[in-house]
Amino acid sequence: MPRYGKLNDSYIASWFQREDPGGPMWALNLMKYRKRAEYADGRESSISGMEADDEYAPHEHLRKVGSRIVMMAPVVHQLVGDEHVWDRIAIAQYRDRMAIIEMSSNADFQKDEDHKEAGMDFTIVMATFPVEGDPVPPQESGAGDDRLMLLQVVGDADAPDIAAEIDSVRIGRFMIEDRFLGDDRTFAEARYDLVSRDAADELIASGSTHSDTDYVVIADPALDDIARSLTDPSKVLF
Repeated sequence: MPRYGKLNDSYIASWFQREDPGGPMWALNLMKYRKRAEYADGRESSISGMEADDEYAPHEHLRKVGSRIVMMAPVVHQLVGDEHVWDRIAIAQYRDRMAIIEMSSNADFQKDEDHKEAGMDFTIVMATFPVEGDPVPPQESGAGDDRLMLLQVVGDADAPDIAAEIDSVRIGRFMIEDRFLGDDRTFAEARYDLVSRDAADELIASGSTHSDTDYVVIADPALDDIARSLTDPSKVLF
């Protein structure tokens, strides 16, 4: 059991009962880091929690199970949420649900995961899938762009869409099947939009709101292949 979140054992167990593992799966990670990395073996550490997570960086482990990271973005501002103030958000696109089990069972992966264990204070990881019937989004990316990313994680799929009220480009909307790591809460939908810095500043100026059911953050993507990953949902794109 990781110390940075609670495994959803019943949900994970349901994967083994499926006739079809179903995929791909987009795993949304909300990440809050320790100020300084704390290794379980007691070794001295002078690096930050985020730096320890950078050491973990499971790109090669993901590749071995036909999966990859499609989004990585430090959080600039949290507009809606609770005591968990997120430092970074990320999406790993897995071949299917069982790919994460396959990867986690690998001894080399488990060794590298020591860095994540040292750096992460708390995380919520959700299994998400594209909302059926949504059009393929514009093939735009926030990486290397002056725009920022607006992420809305809502507990009710009918919750108001903040992006509809501002100049934005929708690059993905996902149904949240369940969380497989975090706490006892469930969420319904994750929405991703590209917004100008002026629009982001206006949202920030309106202040922050407390919520036990929703998170809304503005992030600055270092990597953003969300829209491209949706152009062919039958396979993971490289």
